[in-house]
Amino acid sequence: MSKADRYERMMEQTRIHFLEDAELKMADLRTLFREYYNDSSRAGLAGLQYAIHRHAHAIKGLALLLSYEEMDTVCGDILAIVLQEPPRDCTPSEMEHLHHLVTTLDHLLKQASA
Repeated sequence: MSKADRYERMMEQTRIHFLEDAELKMADLRTLFREYYNDSSRAGLAGLQYAIHRHAHAIKGLALLLSYEEMDTVCGDILAIVLQEPPRDCTPSEMEHLHHLVTTLDHLLKQASA
């Protein structure tokens, strides 16, 4: 097996593991958003924001390397909202926008997995 073939195989395995891991992250976010919308007190807001940050940051870290430019852009948009200075809770409209961006990211991941 040539060096180029080994590299291609390694990249494909990395891509597969990335997409499997990203699906787990998205499943976690779907659950957390569902809990957030079912709790009228919005008590889980800080935890949801933290999970969104952690998962978007992890996905962004490999998305561009694996040539998923649109995923990288969406993750950057997500991080721009959750990484505020000084740190604060997102407003309800920001949470709606984040939910839309996370749904877009989920769709892009599903397309890449197909």
